[in-house]
Amino acid sequence: MTGQDPYGRNETGQDAGAAAGFGPSLRRRRAAAGLSLADLSRLVHYSKGYLSKVERGLALPSAELARLCGDVLGPDDLSPAVRAPADAARQIPGQRYALPEPSGHFVGREDETKLIESLVLGPGPRRRAGTVLCAITGMAGVGKTALALRIAHRTEAHFADGCLYLDLHGYSQDLPAVTVADALDRLLRMLGMPAETIPHHVEDRAAVYRGAMTGRRALVVLDNAVDSHQIRPLLPREPGCPVLVTSRSALPSLDEGHHVPLGPLPALDAEALFSSISGIGTGDRGTSGGSPPPAGVRDVVELCGRLPLALRIAATRCRPGGPRTVADFALRLADRRWGLAELDDGERSVVAPLTVSFDALGPSEQHLFALLGLLPGDDCTAVSAAVMADWDLPAAERALDRLADAHLLVRTRPGRFRLHDLLRVFARQVADRRFAQGTRAAVTARLAGYYVAAADAMGRVLAPHRYRLPVTDGLDVTAALLPPVAGHDESLAWFAAEQETVVALARESARLGMDIECWRLAYVLRDFFFLTKRWDAWVASHREALLAAHRAADPAAEAVTANNLGLALIETGDLDGAAAHYERAHRIFRGIGDEHGAANAVANRAWVHFYRGEHAEALKEFSTALAYYTRSGARRNVAITLRGIGLTEVELRQFDAAIGHLTTALATLDDLGLHLDTAMALNCLGEAYLRSGRPREGAVRLERAVAVSRMCGSRHEEARALHHLALATAELSGAVPLTDREIRQDG
Repeated sequence: MTGQDPYGRNETGQDAGAAAGFGPSLRRRRAAAGLSLADLSRLVHYSKGYLSKVERGLALPSAELARLCGDVLGPDDLSPAVRAPADAARQIPGQRYALPEPSGHFVGREDETKLIESLVLGPGPRRRAGTVLCAITGMAGVGKTALALRIAHRTEAHFADGCLYLDLHGYSQDLPAVTVADALDRLLRMLGMPAETIPHHVEDRAAVYRGAMTGRRALVVLDNAVDSHQIRPLLPREPGCPVLVTSRSALPSLDEGHHVPLGPLPALDAEALFSSISGIGTGDRGTSGGSPPPAGVRDVVELCGRLPLALRIAATRCRPGGPRTVADFALRLADRRWGLAELDDGERSVVAPLTVSFDALGPSEQHLFALLGLLPGDDCTAVSAAVMADWDLPAAERALDRLADAHLLVRTRPGRFRLHDLLRVFARQVADRRFAQGTRAAVTARLAGYYVAAADAMGRVLAPHRYRLPVTDGLDVTAALLPPVAGHDESLAWFAAEQETVVALARESARLGMDIECWRLAYVLRDFFFLTKRWDAWVASHREALLAAHRAADPAAEAVTANNLGLALIETGDLDGAAAHYERAHRIFRGIGDEHGAANAVANRAWVHFYRGEHAEALKEFSTALAYYTRSGARRNVAITLRGIGLTEVELRQFDAAIGHLTTALATLDDLGLHLDTAMALNCLGEAYLRSGRPREGAVRLERAVAVSRMCGSRHEEARALHHLALATAELSGAVPLTDREIRQDG
């Protein structure tokens, strides 16, 4: 029953007589216009049930309904009396609504703050086409609410009608998400509407809400939204009422909004936040830097993934006199067994919001997220996800997109995704609970098989005439998932993107006792490592692979791996280590009757003699290998060995013989279309001319070496060519006449 006061006003402040008479008047005017209730419902966007109650005096008309009916049916004498209280309420100056206090410790986010404030405050409402909507999105604990509240408090004075704040509990562990109907009810109550006047139907509530916001100047903050469906009915159609939304969802269908995704804090801001809360170190260092943080702080910050929630918890636990020292806390965080458990201060936890986000996923997305906990590298693609899950590519793409939209994955660039450091730890814990050891091994085997097949195909593009083992025999890899074999640049780009994953996968294969997969993965990286000179990764992966090949009792694999490891060691200056591995390879190759492999080991052993200054011994070993390569018709190996012979002859000052051998090698490599080998031969020939006192002829070869090096992507050979070209240019100009000894030392 509607309450009344002695002056004839109901609880909404409307004239009671006008409100009571509005229903019958509406019925008469509708009938006169020839409209049914259904017709009027479509025109004013209120339900038939609500309109029927208004006409029968069972529900009070809202000011918005009175206005819309006036627009459709024409004005009447009662509508102004019904609308007047709402119009007056909108003009009450200085009205304020509840807004939570902002965080006492807020660091960084200057660019995001500036952007959002510019959207919220300008241009003026009269110049806006509609409501400004700004969506702040990001993973759990990244500081979305803190940023929204900071901006709300900073801009509050610009809104005459204050701020409406509503926590939608989209990702609450203890409370259900607020329904649209309940959210509208709360917003209308904030606006002063009595409970009994709030319509029952959601559509009617939304219409009343929009009407109540008309003419107001207020900021609406919708915190912790589930998705766009929860948000849309809560948007006012009033240019003077901008809306801030926070969500763990990327809200992809919110086309009309300005999207501001938040990532982890920059390192300096993260350190400053930790210091500000913990009281340890320099306090607010901010982005300007200042003195370095105390020992251990940087480790804790990075182990927290620079995530604000994790930093706040860690800082609280590391306060002087607290349960942990910074150094101890860093050690415990780094331990996979209990690292995440440390990020819990009894009231806040990193695991809790991540668990809520995970539980909100569908079964397919949960399964893939758990599988990503088995991924040894830092990032993945739809192809690697499809291989791990044993799905087709479209299914993997859909699941990855949904995980990214839920901010449980980060899109690093088109087609590539990465887990935040803490999410990776969380995913591993989920995987530990879900998957037995057999499942883990099967997933790793599928992934290893894919990468062996893909890298082998790409390596054949980079080095098409290389002696190879049949590492793809017996692999069951879906052809549709393999990357298309294209040109040199595409193959190089594929390796650059995937090499860290392949290295990590080889290491994980060894840990799981999958020795065949381990040595094969290292083997297929050799072409890329040789081209890019990534010696450390080459040495580390092949040391592990050599042990795996030996455990697998595969002599051919052991010999090839030892040979390849020797190549890397010789480039890092470990001549004794290289010699030992070449001897091992040669012994095994001869034992299994592999003449080509044995010749390779001899040719490689010649380089040990070369770098030791034992040039006569080097020439002898090169000649032995050359004889076999010539008999077997291995043209690339013949050319490469001639290149070694030529360089050795240069050291022996046999310049004419050297230039002859190097010229022959260059012609063969050119004919085979081997760009990297050609660049190396050009460099050797240019240096031979330079050492023999013929800088002009040397410069011609070195200029071409620069061009070919750039074409094949070898920065090492390019730098080598540019260095000697500079020496040749100086010699030709007469500015710096160089002796053979000086050129040799510079080279």
